[in-house]
This record gives sequence, structure tokens and C-alpha cells, in this order.
Amino acid sequence: MLNLIRCEFWKMKRKMFVQLVLAASFLFPVPLTAIVYYLNISQNKYATKAAAFDALWQSVIGFGMLLLLPCILGIVAALLFFMERDNDTFKNLRTIPITSSQMVIAKCIVLLLFSILFCISSTVASILCGFVFWGVNDILFKVLFSAVYGVLIAVSTLPLVLLIVFFSRSYIFSVMLCVFYSIFNLLSTFSMTALPKWLLFILPTPSIMMWGTQQMASRIAVNDAEDFQNFAQMGLIPSTPQLFLILGAIGTVSLLLSVYLYKKRSE
Repeated sequence: MLNLIRCEFWKMKRKMFVQLVLAASFLFPVPLTAIVYYLNISQNKYATKAAAFDALWQSVIGFGMLLLLPCILGIVAALLFFMERDNDTFKNLRTIPITSSQMVIAKCIVLLLFSILFCISSTVASILCGFVFWGVNDILFKVLFSAVYGVLIAVSTLPLVLLIVFFSRSYIFSVMLCVFYSIFNLLSTFSMTALPKWLLFILPTPSIMMWGTQQMASRIAVNDAEDFQNFAQMGLIPSTPQLFLILGAIGTVSLLLSVYLYKKRSE
């Protein structure tokens, strides 16, 4: 399995995608730092420098990790799963003792590692910006929590991977599918009170965001704390067992179906 994962990384290395992922992790921290700095200077919005940095980090989570990262993971998934089709190497893979399950699992592990790398890199970028303007606090917690977010977002993206494998269309179609998936999930966070509770828990982005906010509330100054309290009183925040159970079930079903479709296509 380690050799398979290494081979998948070699494929991505030829396309310099690791460098692009690291560069993309700076896409939101830098402009968001300018916005938070301006609000703090012009409106004195944040009581302390620590609160300003916490606001920056939460904004990076919302826009960078929850919005941009699923798109990136979907594009990476399309590259990984389409390479064998485009290069017509399915027959070559059949001659060596590697199963379709091993291939799919190796690709999904690569997606998981990319997700963790992106989230940690985004937090590091936020920390570097924070050092310049405000100073930073609770660095270890933020880095570790971003790694957990990376795992959760990677698992929540497996349904998108399933759709990419199912349709198996062009790269452009896959990119459009990724954008639609990310925007649909993010827009659902703006209508949480209008959605049924069971649907809200199934949709990955709002459930991960609300769970994450609850976990962070005891360590940092939470943005829109009043709205968060209202959501808590309405029971819209999943518990840790609920979140892990739902994401685990969705991820397992998506992975098994992806293995089945990939096996049929390789045959």
C-alpha cells in the first residue's frame, strides 16, 4: 500500500500539484488579513489583538478550508482517477497483483494527505500574517485542529469522488461539479434554520462548521457568538459521536461504490 501511495504522489509530482496546493493555501489568508486589519483600524471591531487573529483564522476556515478545499480535492481526484483512463494503463495494472480496492484506497489516502497538508498550510499562513499585524496565540491548538479539519473535509469529499468516478467525463465537467458541490454545501450554511435537522446533519459543510465552532468556542473568540448560541438552543449542532458516525457512514458507502465503479471500468 505504501508503494501505491508513493506512486500516486509521483504522478502528482510530475504535474507540480503539491506546490500548487501549498500556493492555494495562501489564497485567502493574505486578503482576509487585509480585510480584518482594515475593519480593526477603521471600526475598532475587535477588542484585542488576539480577537482579531481569531477572526482571521475563522475566516480562513470558512473560505479556505470549507469552500476552496473541496474544489481542490475534487480536481486532484479527477487527475488521479482519470490518469489510467487517459493513458490506457488499465490493462497494465491487470498484469500485476493489485486490486481495484487497493488502487482506490491509495488514491483516497493521497486525497486525505493533501487535505491535511492544505489545512495546516492555511493555518501556518494565517499565523505568519498574524505575527506581522497582531501577534498570535494558542498556535499548537490551531495547527492540530486544522489537521482534524483536514481529515473531516477529506471524508466529506468522498461523495464528490464517487460522482467523479461515476460520470467519468472531462476534466472541465469535473471542475464544474466540484465548484457546484462546494457552493451548494456552503450556501446551505446560510439557510440552516430553514432546513430540516436531519438534512442539515447529512450535509457535510454546515455540520462540520457547526461542530468545529462548538469545539473552538472554549479556546477562541467565536465570530457571531449570538447566532451560534441560537443555533445551539435549536439543537442544530451535531455532537462528536453524531458527526463521526454520519461522516463515517457517508464516507464508507461512497468509498465502496467508488471501488465497485472503478473495478467495472478497469475491466
